[in-house]
Amino acid sequence: MLSFVVLSGLCLSFACALATPVSAAGNIIDTIRNGTGTSGTGGANMENIADKVYGTQKNVDINTMVVTVINGILGLLGVIFLVLTLYAGFLWMTAAGSDDKVGKAKNILTTAIIGLIIIFASYAIVNFVLSALGTTV
Repeated sequence: MLSFVVLSGLCLSFACALATPVSAAGNIIDTIRNGTGTSGTGGANMENIADKVYGTQKNVDINTMVVTVINGILGLLGVIFLVLTLYAGFLWMTAAGSDDKVGKAKNILTTAIIGLIIIFASYAIVNFVLSALGTTV
């Protein structure tokens, strides 16, 4: 259990180290102070501030939305596989020789691997269909 906590802490620290800082607040303050808006008086307006924070809105077609949703679902399924694998490994390591717990862990691991194979197959099918339609995953 201690090694799991330490490993999780290391992964979290690496994720925090790789995160990029957000500098939108400085841009908003500069926009408000300098008055670089496009309103008639030369002051900052809300549209300009929103563009600095959220960026400009782009027209998104249905294919891009479908690809984004599918990638999100497949990513979530990958996380579920990882959690099931960790749970099965934890059950197996704490079984203490109990055949019932080892059998349950093997069953969870087997079904998780079958699920991963199904996820890979569905990704391949979706990638093939969307590439035939001219959209990349």
